[in-house]
Amino acid sequence: MYTEPKFLAMKDKSKAKRMAELLRVIILQLGDDVPRARREFETYAGWMKLPEGERLVGKNQAQMIDLYKTFRTRAGLGFERDVYLEQEPGDRETPNEKPIPFAVLVHNLRSAFNVGSIIRSTDCFGLEGVHLSGYSCGPDHVTVKSAARGCQEWIPIKRWESPMDCIKWHRENGYEIIALETGEDIPSITEVNWPEKGLIILGNEELGIAPELMEQATLKVTIPMAGRKASMNVAGAFAIMAFCLRNRN
Repeated sequence: MYTEPKFLAMKDKSKAKRMAELLRVIILQLGDDVPRARREFETYAGWMKLPEGERLVGKNQAQMIDLYKTFRTRAGLGFERDVYLEQEPGDRETPNEKPIPFAVLVHNLRSAFNVGSIIRSTDCFGLEGVHLSGYSCGPDHVTVKSAARGCQEWIPIKRWESPMDCIKWHRENGYEIIALETGEDIPSITEVNWPEKGLIILGNEELGIAPELMEQATLKVTIPMAGRKASMNVAGAFAIMAFCLRNRN
């Protein structure tokens, strides 16, 4: 953090750039640096005697993004993609429909982009929430945020120490355990009698669902492939399944 004389002696563009950098940390919630960034921003804002409209107090996420853009413009810089994607034009304040009682367990996905895409599809098709386990990235990861496009802010997301605990909780609360996997002996997603409630298990991009988790499934489904490939991207497959669940009879 700068001293007051040193900060005020900086060029206006340099001061604006630093303010934008601090706002980026706050907007993206970059770990333990957030409280420090807030204190530093407010200190500099006080030294510069900025008006209330350019302070943090009372600002929601969209307003902070607008403030970030203001300082980036003053610094003569463009907008960084990861911050811009925190705000999606056209998003609604409330969902069109109530969520259906289906959730997804994302276990050991190596791709943060896939995790973010699954969170976004959970919102788009109105499922009730996302459960994470293993080394699947959490919602604070910058790539997860980029792919989720803000959905991580309102979709219920819970991390479990053990995927078995997640499965056990859902089973005890009346959820069918549904494995989405490849295999010729698995029923097609188009021929399934869907339960009233379900927890969908997704597995690793290369290895699929772990055998011990497959053993817990009370229903297994697959998406038939018409081309030469035997499987598709896990996030894309989940989006297809979520659409089927939303439109089930």
